[in-house]
Amino acid sequence: MNIILIYENVIYQNTTAMLLVDAGYTVNKTYDTDSQWFGDIKADSPDVLIISTSAPNDKLMQQLGNFKEQVICPVIVLANDADIAITQDIILAGADSCVTGKLTAERMQNLIEISLARFKVTRIRLEEIQDLNKNIELLESRLSDRKDIEKAKGMLMNTYNMKEEDAFNAMRRMAMDTGNKLGDVSRNIISMSTILN
Repeated sequence: MNIILIYENVIYQNTTAMLLVDAGYTVNKTYDTDSQWFGDIKADSPDVLIISTSAPNDKLMQQLGNFKEQVICPVIVLANDADIAITQDIILAGADSCVTGKLTAERMQNLIEISLARFKVTRIRLEEIQDLNKNIELLESRLSDRKDIEKAKGMLMNTYNMKEEDAFNAMRRMAMDTGNKLGDVSRNIISMSTILN
């Protein structure tokens, strides 16, 4: 498993790395919290990102927010001196889990497993939301096309005294002849009618 550790100081680095080793994991890379870790980590595609700190500062919160926008991997924050308010801020900033106080190797293992599972569910939900948004856009586009087709058909019927079926067939032939969609042809007819009137 590709685990990246971001640490506040050498003590946090060593303590957290040893805890991960005891839990059966290996830290692949480490970064200081003051470094520009965000850009480098995107390229590494870690499985889990662990941030070990006394209490997150504003800069770390901002970096965390930027990182979570990319939906790269689960983020676990180990905040030694964080209270409930800070823990909430950390979660709102984008961490999947925030733990305060001392950790055992077994608890660390459970925390990683839970964070991976939660992240997987979150990713599935995001994909479902994206699919729903695409479907909504498609339906809105079809509805817009339908409205334009009806409007253009009505214009042809009024202008050329055509029957509804004849107006529709004329628009369909125009679409086939020009290789355009019926909605585009309809909008062209509406535009031309507006210009001529």
